[in-house]
Amino acid sequence: MTTPFVGRAAELAALRQARERGPAIVLVAGEPGIGKSRLVEEFVAGLHAVEGGCLALGADGLPYAPFVTVTRRLVRELGAARLTGRRGLAHWLPELGEPDPSYGRARLFDDVLTLIELAAPVVVVLEDLQWADPSSRELLLFLARNLSDPGVLLIGTYRSTDLADDHPLRPLLTSLTRLPRTRLIEPPSLTPGELARMLGERPGRDLVARSQGNPLFATVLAEAGTGAPLRDLLLSGFRELPDESRRCVRALSVAGSVTAEGVRQAALTRITGLDDPELEAALRPAVERRLLLPTDDGYTFRSALVREAVYDDLLPGERRRLHLRCGQVPEAAPVELAAHWHAAGERSLALQAAWRAAEAAGAVYAYAERLRMLERVLDLWDPAIGIDAGHADVLKSAADACLHAGAAQRGIALADAALRETPDGTSQALILETRSLLKHRLGQDGLDDLRRALRSLPDSAPPAVLGRLLATLASRLNVLSRYEDARAPAEQALRLGDGDLAVRALALVTLASLAVRDGEHDKALALCHEAAPLAAQAADHDTVALVDVVEAVTLKAAGAYEEAVTIACRGHATARRYGLAGGRGAMLAVVAADGLTVLGRWAAARQTVTDALADEPPPLYCAVLLTVLGFVTLAEGDTAVAANLCEEATRLMGDRYTGTEFVLPLRDLQCQVTLASGEPETADSLLGRALAIPRLAADPGLAWPLLLTGLRVCEMRLPSAVDRLEQLRTLGELLTVPGPVQAAQQATFRVWSDRLAARLAAARTPHSRSLAGQEPLVRRTSRNAAPPAAPAEIRDWDTVAGAWRALGHPYPLAQALLSAAEDALSAGDRAGALTRLEEATAVAGELGAAPLVHELEVLAARGRLTANARSADRLGLTSRESEVLRLVAEGRSNRQIATALFITAKTAGVHVSNILAKLGVGSRTEAAALAHRLGLFDPH
Repeated sequence: MTTPFVGRAAELAALRQARERGPAIVLVAGEPGIGKSRLVEEFVAGLHAVEGGCLALGADGLPYAPFVTVTRRLVRELGAARLTGRRGLAHWLPELGEPDPSYGRARLFDDVLTLIELAAPVVVVLEDLQWADPSSRELLLFLARNLSDPGVLLIGTYRSTDLADDHPLRPLLTSLTRLPRTRLIEPPSLTPGELARMLGERPGRDLVARSQGNPLFATVLAEAGTGAPLRDLLLSGFRELPDESRRCVRALSVAGSVTAEGVRQAALTRITGLDDPELEAALRPAVERRLLLPTDDGYTFRSALVREAVYDDLLPGERRRLHLRCGQVPEAAPVELAAHWHAAGERSLALQAAWRAAEAAGAVYAYAERLRMLERVLDLWDPAIGIDAGHADVLKSAADACLHAGAAQRGIALADAALRETPDGTSQALILETRSLLKHRLGQDGLDDLRRALRSLPDSAPPAVLGRLLATLASRLNVLSRYEDARAPAEQALRLGDGDLAVRALALVTLASLAVRDGEHDKALALCHEAAPLAAQAADHDTVALVDVVEAVTLKAAGAYEEAVTIACRGHATARRYGLAGGRGAMLAVVAADGLTVLGRWAAARQTVTDALADEPPPLYCAVLLTVLGFVTLAEGDTAVAANLCEEATRLMGDRYTGTEFVLPLRDLQCQVTLASGEPETADSLLGRALAIPRLAADPGLAWPLLLTGLRVCEMRLPSAVDRLEQLRTLGELLTVPGPVQAAQQATFRVWSDRLAARLAAARTPHSRSLAGQEPLVRRTSRNAAPPAAPAEIRDWDTVAGAWRALGHPYPLAQALLSAAEDALSAGDRAGALTRLEEATAVAGELGAAPLVHELEVLAARGRLTANARSADRLGLTSRESEVLRLVAEGRSNRQIATALFITAKTAGVHVSNILAKLGVGSRTEAAALAHRLGLFDPH
């Protein structure tokens, strides 16, 4: 019986609004039977819509299951001729020609996107996302991020009650709901009045209570009575069918357990043994009762709940026999056959089908599904069963799959097993390379495996294999900050890689990274531009992404942060399409987030990190992402959260990883968090450990920020920081300046360290000069009086601020302006201090840097810098004239003014004459009286 559609007016309106504002994504969530599918069905009535469903088998099912259905239907509508050249889709649709293996996963995703937008206006419905296979989840996120045609609406339904905390759909939902184009709809339970309209009669209390407003449950309760168990209620319509109909529906429940688009009639005739007229006669009662729905060439269940109930009701022998018949359908896909033979207990056939399914999954870049099928092969392994690979080969293939499937720990175990079964030196070397890559994902350096691989390589090994291992070793040494050690194997790999594009590309990008360290930015970019097309031509997507990493890092080193962020964001999106989100994609996210942080776009940086963490990268990359997020969080003032992020990053990175590129920023964050927590002595201890890291001076891009943090530690520990300050100043003399950012950092370090040294010297002088009777204003944290700043010192800080302003780095700019304001105030330049404070406050406020804003407010309060001090500017006075007028108001003579401001008495007299003219007064006394009457200067 078909019940009337009731309620849901708000939900329909939301769907219509989303379609009007497209491109858009709507997620429809709720418990089973709440009416998600019925709502979508009602909405798409009369619209151009295509639907694909996910399978309860999940990773055991067909990769991209709902999208295979959607694309097949759209190609049928549009015609293959309109998709000429879209060879990526040929993996799914043979009518588009032979698949081109060089096209890659990115082309497949782009082709799906193009096909959907060609079909616009269109509504694409993806049912039961709680069962979505990993590749479908990745493709859905790609589409959601890249759709541009306003005529496209994506709708995904899922059972919210099925999602445990660790359900694999949760990260996808998190990423989707962050997109501004995504809308979440959760249909509520029907009210008693709505139930009455749906059922055509007033429901009894028992029905209302048991159904809880669930439309499906209410319907079956009304038909079968309220006393039966729910499972019996779901089967009530099925049990009323004729015997032959029930037999066919049972067969359909088994066949439909491994396909997302219904079961073709031709397959059902083979499974049931009926011819077409007999099958149609048997299924007609089920269609009339709305248990089944006809598709273009077959049948599907109207409700997945009913299919599950029918399948679960089968007797074990009955279920096995039906799976056996389904496995004999010749046109079934390898993954369908693998599932049917496995469920039927046919070990030999299941193993062979799983091996073919693994190959098919690899061909469409479905890495998680490939790993799952290879694990199935290993579980079913029998040396008597013939496949075109040995046990060690399967182990090696599974370990390789783990690299892209984000299963590093499992991959190491598989590689270990493969090594035990592999006597051949060349094969062993390649397994060791894979294990090394997996170890590095877990925070280990993996160098022992690479060196062992080179030792075990026989002289007869192909030169390309030696070149590949050398290129991998050079790349790893570079990442581990062993730059000089990396150069020789990179150059040797380049010589050996003449016939191997992938080897040449990897060697070139390593040499580019080394050039960045040497400050040769143009050379580094040229090497990147040479490596990129080679990696693309070799379909080496990992190196393609690595080129983007190094190019973005090069641009950052050259001070071109905007360009660097653009490259990193573009590369991150591409890495996702290649299925490398958790590997190189995570590192591109780090580069992008770091660049956004430096440019002051902290919200965007936080979003980038959060999205990258949702891709579940391996522990090492998680640690680096959390470190970037920790710096942003600390600058915003949430010390407790920053401490938690730092602690988690430290745990994930572990103590064994030695690459300074990742380790130094984390050590820097540890110092800053501890300092912000009010523990300067602990921070100094952590700083000492960081400064003891070998080869620190070899990486000035990372060492300079650590030295600046060290100065902050010294400032908090005055006057007991003499030795530490001397250590920092000595190291600062050793560090090179390979780019404009390091030049600004060096300038900041020199001015700041000189100022701290002067304060230490003053602290050791019994009669040191200080602000009369006042707490020192040089730093709010200082416990020692400092000598008044000279104009040269103020100019030094202004120069530093100018360097950061030119680079477009707002946070260090605001910090430099704060220091300049402190020195200006110490020198008696109140107007100059206020000018700098106002700019710094505006910058820090816009950033959301709460601690820095607080420092600025403290300085303004201590210096009694108020808005009245700006009145002098409104009278047309220059900053210098304002300073002179303040001293005139204090009764100073021209000579006294000259002494205070380090100018000549004649110059002071000229300033006084100009002030009298601008104020329109005839004497110094009148000028002083006017200043006091207007409240231009507070006493101080």
